[in-house]
Amino acid sequence: MPARHLLIPSIVWSLMVPLAVIALGAEPQVNTPDLSEPTAIEQALIERLCSVTPALAALEPAAHQRCLDARLLSMRADFGRDLSRLSASERRTLDSVCSRVRTTQGREGYLDCLAAQLVSLHNRRSHANPVAAGSEEAPPAAPLVSPPVSAAPPARQASSQVGLLIGAALVTVLVAAGVVLVAMRARRARRKCRVCGTVVPDSGDLCQTCRHEAAAALRRAATERANQKRSQEEEERRQREQEEEQFQQKARQDEDARLRQQEEMRQQAEAARRRQSEAVVQRSQAAISSKEADEVFDPYAILGVVRDTSLEEIRVAYEAAMLKYDQGEVSHLGDEVQAHFKAKARAVERAYHMLAG
Repeated sequence: MPARHLLIPSIVWSLMVPLAVIALGAEPQVNTPDLSEPTAIEQALIERLCSVTPALAALEPAAHQRCLDARLLSMRADFGRDLSRLSASERRTLDSVCSRVRTTQGREGYLDCLAAQLVSLHNRRSHANPVAAGSEEAPPAAPLVSPPVSAAPPARQASSQVGLLIGAALVTVLVAAGVVLVAMRARRARRKCRVCGTVVPDSGDLCQTCRHEAAAALRRAATERANQKRSQEEEERRQREQEEEQFQQKARQDEDARLRQQEEMRQQAEAARRRQSEAVVQRSQAAISSKEADEVFDPYAILGVVRDTSLEEIRVAYEAAMLKYDQGEVSHLGDEVQAHFKAKARAVERAYHMLAG
């Protein structure tokens, strides 16, 4: 038979023996009362019940402790730990009866009322079920108001024996588990590399070469991811720069269009003013022409000379009139004034040519 098959029964027996020991050790203690620390209400009740003999408590502390233990065992045998076996109706009855006493007599009166109600409840249960009450002989259910009986030491010895058995069982289980673990590690088959099939001396499912190759592949993948991330960031940066450039170009185009529009409006305004000035000049010239046509053109009157004036005097009068109606003298004035001076200069020029031949 293989050694592996021989190992299995030994493992099974090593695990079953502690469980059997626990079961055998715990069976005689089925009816052992709960010996844990008393709760607050339990401590108050047993202290109140055992304080009826203060001289005994002062002279014999061990007897007082036995009284406390016996009261606790009796109370838990009847009503469970922390009075947990009381029904909801019984709890309501206790609260309704003893709450009024607490308001009038304080804590001591409340504890006395609660103890009396528990004794009454114990008696009612005993009368209602005499067979069950008679069969409960271990531990003895001492009345809450009777003198205490020494029943704690045997229960404590039984509890200590149970603790020792449980500790021994736990140690046995741990030892058996360690033996099984060591045996399984010693007989564990060698692992093979899941890539190349080579025997792996250490833990893991990859040999040294495949492990290095896997690490290199991971590094390459990380490098590729980093490069891809950098490329993506560079592309995003270029896209942002392109969008910024397009935005600035559009802003420049909008500014150029606005400037062109302003220039066109200025040119249109300038052309309108020029046309208006030309119209004024044309109207002035037409008025002068019509006036000259209506009146007889007198060159002597235009030059301001008499008819028998010599040619030299006519030339001097002409130069004086041309200086008087010089266009440069009125270039800063309005269009109508400039048109008037221009018409006068033409009349002077015409008169001089008529007289000078």
